Amino acid sequence: MKKVTMQDIADKLNITKNSVSQALGNKNGVSEQTKLAVFKMADELGYKYKKEIAREVVKEKFALLATSFALSQRSFFGEIIDNMKQSITARQGELVIVPVTDEEAEAQQIPDLLMNENWTGIFLLSHINTAYSKQIIELDIPVVLIDHHDPHLKADAVISQNKDGAFTAVEFLIQNHHQNIGFLGDITFSPSYEERFEGYKKALGYYQIPFNEKYAITRIKEEQTSLYKTLDALDEFPTAWFCVNSGLGFILNTYLQSKGYNIPRDLSIICFDNTEFTVLSKPPLTTMCTNLSFMGEKAVESMYNRIRKPDEGFVHLALATNLVVRESVNTNKKTIQP
Repeated sequence: MKKVTMQDIADKLNITKNSVSQALGNKNGVSEQTKLAVFKMADELGYKYKKEIAREVVKEKFALLATSFALSQRSFFGEIIDNMKQSITARQGELVIVPVTDEEAEAQQIPDLLMNENWTGIFLLSHINTAYSKQIIELDIPVVLIDHHDPHLKADAVISQNKDGAFTAVEFLIQNHHQNIGFLGDITFSPSYEERFEGYKKALGYYQIPFNEKYAITRIKEEQTSLYKTLDALDEFPTAWFCVNSGLGFILNTYLQSKGYNIPRDLSIICFDNTEFTVLSKPPLTTMCTNLSFMGEKAVESMYNRIRKPDEGFVHLALATNLVVRESVNTNKKTIQP
C-alpha cells in the first residue's frame, strides 16, 4: 500500500504542501479552519501525526446564531441546542450561543463576538432575515441552517418534512369526517410555513375537497390581538383548523373558547410543532412532531461533513414528522356560525 504523504493531504484539500506542514505542526500562517481540515483529512487518509497537537491546540469552536425570540422557545429549540452541545462536547469541541437582536438583524449588524473569534463553523437556528443570513454565509466559514431554508441561502440545512407533515395532519382531519378545514399561518414569514400551506392544499386535492379561500388565513401575526381581529371578521368558521405552529394553535383555542365554543365538540384544531403550547392548551392539542434531539444531532453531523468535504454540494436533510394524537380533534361534521 502506498504511503500517505503531506502532498496527498494537500492535493485533497487543494492547498500547498507547506500549508499542510504548518497545520500539522501548529505553526502560524494558516487559519484554525485550515488546521482543522488538515487534521481531519490526515485521519481520513491514515496519515501519521502527533495526535496531541490536534487535541490540545486545535479547539473546534462553533457559534450558534439565533434571534432572542427563537432562544426563548426553550421547549422547541432548547431541545435542539442541548443535543448539539452534547454532540459537540463529545467531539472535544465547544458550542457558543450568540443571540441576535431584532435591531441587529434589521441593520444587518454582525455581533462583535462573531467577528473577533476564529470559528470552526456557524449554525443559524430558525428564521433570521435572508439578507442577514446571506451576510453570515459570505464570511466563508462553514454554515449549517437548522429548521430553516431559503432559495437564496446556499448552505447545508436540516429541516422538517413540512409539506408531508402538513398533508398528514390535514388527512387526519379528513379521515375524521371534516370537509371544511381552515388554514392559519403567515406563509410569508418562512419557507417552512409556505410548504405547510402546500401540504394543506395537497391533502384537500388528494381527497377531492375544494379549496375554500375564505378559510385560508395566510397573512397573520402570531399574536392574540391580530388573530382575534382576523377571526372576528369571518362570517362563518370551518369545522376544523390546521395551524402552522403550536403558538397559533394555542391562541386559536383560547379565542374559540372565549366565544363559547367547546373544543373538540364544536370545532377541531391540529397544529405543527410539539411545544409546551400543545400540552398547556385545554384540551391538549393534536400536533405534528419532529424529533428535535435527532435534528440537533443531524445538524452537527452535517457541519462536520461540511468541514471534512468543503467542496461537496449542499445538502438539505428533511426529517420525517410524526402525528401526536391528543384531545383537540373529534369526528363532528358541520359548519359553525361565529
